[in-house]
Amino acid sequence: MSRKLYTLLIYLLSLSALIALLQGIVRFMVGNQIFRLELFKSSFLAMDIITLIEAVLILSYYRSRHYWFAFCTGIALALSTLCYGIVVYSALAWGSLIQYVIPMSYILLGVSIIYGTALIFSQARKQFWLKAAGIFIFFNGLVLVFAFLWITKLSSNTSERITQWSYLANGVVPVLLILHFLKERSTIQEVGTALPSITIKEKVFRIAAILSWLVALPLSILLLEEAGSSIHWANYNFKKTRELAELFEARIFINHHGDTLRYRLLKPLGYDTSGKYPLVISLPYGGQPGTDTIRQIEGAGAAQLLSSDTNRKKYPAFLFVPNCPPGSGWGGIPGYPSVDSLVYEAITSLDEQYKIDPKRRYVTGISRGGYGTWNFICIRPDLFAAAIPICGGGNPLLAPRAAAVAVWAFHGAKDRNVPVKGSRDMIAAIRKAGGRPKYTEYAHEGHNIGYQVEITPGLWDWLFAQQKK
Repeated sequence: MSRKLYTLLIYLLSLSALIALLQGIVRFMVGNQIFRLELFKSSFLAMDIITLIEAVLILSYYRSRHYWFAFCTGIALALSTLCYGIVVYSALAWGSLIQYVIPMSYILLGVSIIYGTALIFSQARKQFWLKAAGIFIFFNGLVLVFAFLWITKLSSNTSERITQWSYLANGVVPVLLILHFLKERSTIQEVGTALPSITIKEKVFRIAAILSWLVALPLSILLLEEAGSSIHWANYNFKKTRELAELFEARIFINHHGDTLRYRLLKPLGYDTSGKYPLVISLPYGGQPGTDTIRQIEGAGAAQLLSSDTNRKKYPAFLFVPNCPPGSGWGGIPGYPSVDSLVYEAITSLDEQYKIDPKRRYVTGISRGGYGTWNFICIRPDLFAAAIPICGGGNPLLAPRAAAVAVWAFHGAKDRNVPVKGSRDMIAAIRKAGGRPKYTEYAHEGHNIGYQVEITPGLWDWLFAQQKK
């Protein structure tokens, strides 16, 4: 390697350390919500490209020094990083290959540990800073493997804290490598008095270095700004959510098996026991802590809308918001635990306490709540007169069971979180079974269509006009 390539490598490693620090700070700020930030996927891609360029230069160095064990394991690490980057970016950008994210994470960690071992015990161990980098890579990998394998036995806070520190620690390895290559560069002297010509390889890496400054670093800074904005709005929304929660009564349902469901209930304005009222079940979407019974209302869009004074007067109804326990859902997502049967029991128990019209029970939800909505009307079509599933999906084989339920479904054609195929398949299956569902698809929208659905002309008039026959 020439002195110029050493300089480029040191430059790229410095950039990696800085970006890792910025992304680590973002992870501490917003936790797992970092994956929901709009700029994260672009920042992730830029960082992955820089890492691969660094890998090529470092592999060239290993080869020139005949560090063959480090060279071979370094190739395996570069390929694993490339595959992991493709899988994660595909999951973030298009919602595809999600099932391979966890397996690729384990593979990448395993290869990283082997690579760290190579730096510790091979010929490369003679270089102090390379050996130090190997030790750090090895133990950081073991910590993450431990966190992944024991994640079900650790509290969510402990697991998240381990991941956050690991994110931040990613910036230490580039620093150790910088110290090594600075030392190496100081021993190199260019041969001859004339300025050496710049090779094509050096030109390519120079261009990559300039582009990394122009793209990767600004993206990371903007990601940090977006995280700050996200926290601001999360705090603002939580304030509004707490105000909303005060309207609802916090309740607990316990079935005869001792299973417990926490939920919130809002009675109709001017509740009169001489009449009967519809019941609206609003299923919260994912993302809120399962133990936070207040914040989950934030994910129940229909409950928020229908609890306003104007709508409580226009559409007098009971509003029911179940609390989703940690690690559970409302059903409809393969391989994911569900508390749907417990919710059905809680719903029917309300009939004994209040004047609820059994012919006018409605269910709605977005994202995880959208999956649950489809699941509810397929598993217990006898309970519901109508449903509004938003950005959801389900099992088309079960869809014919919901043919008699009035359905108005919504989805964004460019949804990356929940593929639009989920709604399309359910609608097609119900229509084939003789049902007449309504379906609205936004051609240019993604996952965040809740605000548009809520202001759809005639939506709520349509919902409250539905009755079981």
